[in-house]
Amino acid sequence: MKKRVKEKKAKQAAMPDFDFKEFTDEENKIYEDAVNAFREAIAAGKTLRQAYDSFSVADKELQAIIQVDFLKILIAERHFSLQQPLEEVAKALDISMDLVKDTYKRMLQEAGVTAANQFGREFGDLSAPANTND
Repeated sequence: MKKRVKEKKAKQAAMPDFDFKEFTDEENKIYEDAVNAFREAIAAGKTLRQAYDSFSVADKELQAIIQVDFLKILIAERHFSLQQPLEEVAKALDISMDLVKDTYKRMLQEAGVTAANQFGREFGDLSAPANTND
């Protein structure tokens, strides 16, 4: 029994902790406006940096969140939906391959943690012994 508790704690420690921001109505509006402005800039052939410079957000913390999310959106659309290699994504946006790879890894981690948390909410802890009538 103690071994299972230790194993569970080790697994929990190995899983990164993500805090997803809950937006107010005003922040949500700013988020949508910024993403739309960034999309327009990218569609017009601008680099990612130029797209980010095209829309200013007074709250710098919110601005950083929006910019990181927008890069994730672009990677998801281009790499997963359009099957564009990550190297092409980096080149098209005029950003480093390291930034694309780091963002991609973070996306996969967030998806995995979110899926695990959702599974846990729906089905409970599977590492606990099942109650059976053997």
